[in-house]
Amino acid sequence: MKQWTVVAALSAALSLPVQALNLEYGGFYDRLKIVNKADYPLVSMAFYLNHREHRQPCQINGGVIVDRGNELPLVVGPRQELLVPFDAELKDHKAVLSLDVVDESQCDFAMQLRYSDTAQQRFTDRDWKAMVSQFDGVLKRFAGFPFRWLQPDVSGVVVKLAEGSVMVPAKWVADQDGRVTILLSELNGEAVQFSLPPVWISPYIER
Repeated sequence: MKQWTVVAALSAALSLPVQALNLEYGGFYDRLKIVNKADYPLVSMAFYLNHREHRQPCQINGGVIVDRGNELPLVVGPRQELLVPFDAELKDHKAVLSLDVVDESQCDFAMQLRYSDTAQQRFTDRDWKAMVSQFDGVLKRFAGFPFRWLQPDVSGVVVKLAEGSVMVPAKWVADQDGRVTILLSELNGEAVQFSLPPVWISPYIER
C-alpha cells in the first residue's frame, strides 16, 4: 500500500543527477502536459525536494531556469514547492533548472499529484469519486501504452491535515505526520467536513 509519490524515480526521469541540483526542464514539461489537459481540472502537480531524515520538504534558497545562457526566475512556493512554468519553448531549448538548497546531500527530488482546489473543506461522495477518477486517469497516462493496463487503480486518497484541523465524521485516524488515508470503499456515501482546508490531497493506491 502506498501514497503515490515519486522520489528517486523522478531524478532518473529528469536525466541529470539530483546531487548536482541541475534538472532538465523537459521532464517537468512532459508531466505538466498531461496534468494540464482539460480532462483533468481537479488535478495539479507539485514538485519539491524531500529531506530523507526530517520527512519534510527541504529548504530551497532560490533557483533559476537557464535557457540558452539566459537566467529566468524560478518561483518557490511557501511550502518549498517549485512553481515550474508550462512552456513548450523551454523544452525545445533544453532549459535546465538550477537550485540552491540547504543540506542538499540529504534531499531527493519528488513529485506528487494533488487535488487542485486548496480552499475546499467539505467533500461529498461525488467529490471523492470524481477526484479519484481523475487521479487514476493521470497515473495511467503517466504509465503510457501498453503499461497503463498494468497500473493499479487508485482506490482512495491521502489527506494531509492542516495543524489543528478536525474531521467530521471522526472515524479516520491521522498518522504521526498528520496524514489520513481514506478509501472510497469506506465512505458509504458520506460527506466529509474539515474545520480547516487540507494542506493537500493526493492519490492512494492499495497494493
